[in-house]
Amino acid sequence: MRHSLISYKIALLVTFAASLLLPLGNVFAYPAGSNDWHLNSASQAKHADLVCKIQVTSVYQDRPAKPGPSIMGHNTALMIANSKVLSVIKGKCPDVIDIEFRYPKDMDPRMASHLRQDYTNLSEGEMCIVFLKKSGSRYKLDRIHGKARVQSEIVDYNLGDTPNLKLLAEFLVGSNSRDEQVKLQSVEELGYLGDSLIREFRLVRDDKELFRKIAFGLGKAKQALRKTRSCQNLVIRNISVISSFQVDDSPGIEAPLELLRLDPAEFNQNRSMKKYGIGDFCVSNLQLRLLETIDATTRRAVFDLKDGEKIRRRPGSPYIFRGVRGFDYATFFNQALDCEVVKNSEAMRLRIANVLWIRYEERSVPEMVKLLDDPNINIRRTAVSALRKCINSDFSNSWELRKDGSGFGKSDEKSSEEMLKDYQNNEQQYIQHWKKWWQDKKPALGS
Repeated sequence: MRHSLISYKIALLVTFAASLLLPLGNVFAYPAGSNDWHLNSASQAKHADLVCKIQVTSVYQDRPAKPGPSIMGHNTALMIANSKVLSVIKGKCPDVIDIEFRYPKDMDPRMASHLRQDYTNLSEGEMCIVFLKKSGSRYKLDRIHGKARVQSEIVDYNLGDTPNLKLLAEFLVGSNSRDEQVKLQSVEELGYLGDSLIREFRLVRDDKELFRKIAFGLGKAKQALRKTRSCQNLVIRNISVISSFQVDDSPGIEAPLELLRLDPAEFNQNRSMKKYGIGDFCVSNLQLRLLETIDATTRRAVFDLKDGEKIRRRPGSPYIFRGVRGFDYATFFNQALDCEVVKNSEAMRLRIANVLWIRYEERSVPEMVKLLDDPNINIRRTAVSALRKCINSDFSNSWELRKDGSGFGKSDEKSSEEMLKDYQNNEQQYIQHWKKWWQDKKPALGS
């Protein structure tokens, strides 16, 4: 009996030792491509030491095993992925590199979706783009947002030599993929990259050749998204609509309104979690994300892709155009505010109020007035400010910039707390003024 017990312990030790020497791609790995979503490759590339497309040849546990951090009580092992470099997007490296990443050793399958949010892994045979930091003779994969799903083919970087243009070429190919996860992430990344390229325009306008290449790349992204906006897949179709705003390509008002009118139960958080590993692609999240993106894209300058000049609100105007050219904001928000999901969401209404304030378009005055009765004070305050900005009334607020440049912005500028208090003290006076103004003007405007 004693001899049998000793033999059993020896067998366990031999098995454990062997496990440290053999590749563990099938043991210490999620399915290929199961990293977290919402990569924002433009941002990741900016902070990475090395960005490249690789194929993993083997995965093994580092020897001796180094203690690693734990998450939710799960210990982690330091893994090494020996990888062949297929192409380089940023930085320089040899043809074969070792990549470190952490992996939960005692993973419970029921916790996989949670762990996936915090650990990015590599699997034997996998091909992907990785965003790496230098770590001695090796490279380290970021714990979050460390890699991108891509097509297995080698892509010709014919759009330009910058990291963003090389990534754009990869995701343009991926947007035609038959693999749903590759296609979805590619469509999402075209939006992030397009937004980043537009925000770079002011930095590269003097480099005519680079400006031309960026403008050409943006044109390709717009073409790709126009194609995927007609996709039958609900998530890919609506992510394409959202990404279109980021690349300054109007999707029209019908597709965004269709998303806002969707019943959230049609694709809920549980179904999104089951299909994609995260709940973020459920209808309710996509609806809020749409309005967040519309808000965010009105906060950047829009440039003419021919001469690099900022687009103005109208010829000769000192005020720059904000938003996506060709998108009918006034009609869209008129109908969006009647959608049940918007009526029930302060966050969505605040995004709409923000855009009304940023654009201060006279056609949107009825929507500004409508928001004067909103139960949220920040929305009411934004609506008041939008009306004052749009109409240029003398009934101004001490908490904002006047047309003559006085008030907000001078050395005696108030704190945000003081400005809010000032508005609260005078809110009814402001609101009543604008409601009376609207009653007087409404007949003449035919509203």
